Amino acid sequence: MRKKSILTFVSILAVLFFFLPTQAARSADDVITIGYSGPLSGGGAQFGQNLKWGLELGAEDFNALGGATVAGKKYKVRIVSMDDQFQTALTVNNAKRLVHQEGARMVFNPSSGGIFGLMAINEKENFIVCAYTTNQKCITSGNKLIFRGPPSMLIYVQNWADRAMAKGWKKCAMMPDAYDYGKIWSGLFENYWKEKGGTITTNIPVDFMKVTDYYPLLTKALATQPDCILIGSSSEPDAMQIQQARELGFKGGFIIIERGKLEEMERIVSKMDALNGCIGTAPFMMYPGDNIKKLADKFHKKYGQDKIIVHETGIAYGNVLGYVASVMVAGTTTDPQKIMKAMLSNEQYKNPFLKENDPYYTDYIYPNGAVKGNVFGIEVEGGKYSKPFPVAAPDWVYTKEY
Repeated sequence: MRKKSILTFVSILAVLFFFLPTQAARSADDVITIGYSGPLSGGGAQFGQNLKWGLELGAEDFNALGGATVAGKKYKVRIVSMDDQFQTALTVNNAKRLVHQEGARMVFNPSSGGIFGLMAINEKENFIVCAYTTNQKCITSGNKLIFRGPPSMLIYVQNWADRAMAKGWKKCAMMPDAYDYGKIWSGLFENYWKEKGGTITTNIPVDFMKVTDYYPLLTKALATQPDCILIGSSSEPDAMQIQQARELGFKGGFIIIERGKLEEMERIVSKMDALNGCIGTAPFMMYPGDNIKKLADKFHKKYGQDKIIVHETGIAYGNVLGYVASVMVAGTTTDPQKIMKAMLSNEQYKNPFLKENDPYYTDYIYPNGAVKGNVFGIEVEGGKYSKPFPVAAPDWVYTKEY
């Protein structure tokens, strides 16, 4: 009985310890903490690292000014990052630690599954979710403490499909990632592709977190004689699929879900010609505007000239600037309700520092939390990039439920 009582006492202490704030959380009157849970190991590690870099640069920029001024007081900004390997259970556990132990009032996450896991608890636990996803459902669900950094995936689906159709491609083999993100993206793509008169020859989900030999899957896809292949995991597995498809003799094109970055992929494939026929997100350094160069200079100075700055890094950086500027407008570092209200007021976009540094020149956030920014696509032909084209979208794409 005594042993059981001791075990019970120890268990209670463990629970209390988990929810007791650390010194960092107790000093929330000195710091604005932003939590990040993302894939920092495994197949999505580079994707997760790209986002982490953007968050860190955003925090450092405010700190270089002496901190963010909130209600007349200066606050340092810090990023606390945790690896979740794209696993929802880890995302939720990480978020609880970030909120209760580290004092974060906002948690950034780049996985559809993880984001929905956070949405199940964030209103009750009182923290804002910054959703790095193009999934529309996260901002049409009615959650009052969420904002989404990138645009809707439907923007990419329609623009990429239209470009492919203009090339005369009609038959597409789909090889999206096997997780929620890939399922939703490929579902929207299939519907739109068929509406435009196209044919889906096969749908072969790819578990990029476990598979590195794509030859068997590609052999099945190529047997359907497609004009193009839809792929979408992240840059490294996408590049490996393209390289292996070329080795199998495929001469057609690739429609790349926006998670894959061509500027990273060109370092992985044997030669740039392997990427001919690719339609995807434009390399970040080809985006227009002085703010792009400003951020790139900071990035290369901190992380090295050999590192590649990509689309995700820029959006994550802009999301930090927008969030901290909203904290400044709200006049509080600890009340997520007031911070969210300030964010939806769009007053933060009048902040001169934000306007002079945001690489996406964001100037509006919709009432559902969708952030509107400028994004560009690109094609590869003859071993060279085309001129970037704006990824156009009407307002309903940000607000409609689909």
